Amino acid sequence: MRALLVIAFVALLSACESPEATRTRGGGPGGDIGNRPESTVRMHEGSRPYYHTPRLVPTEPPSLDPARHARGVGPP
Repeated sequence: MRALLVIAFVALLSACESPEATRTRGGGPGGDIGNRPESTVRMHEGSRPYYHTPRLVPTEPPSLDPARHARGVGPP
């Protein structure tokens, strides 16, 4: 029983180590987030993702005249 607990404990400890800690890319920085020389990563800089996207919602809100009939109903 004790050997089983030791094996489970060793397996638990080995699972806590990140595989990214030793991975490198061409001798450069690894896959860890903190290994970048810049403080921010700019993705798709200058892109306009919704350019030429048709507007399905009208720019003017709908008229509320059909709802005016409820004016006299209920508390003011």
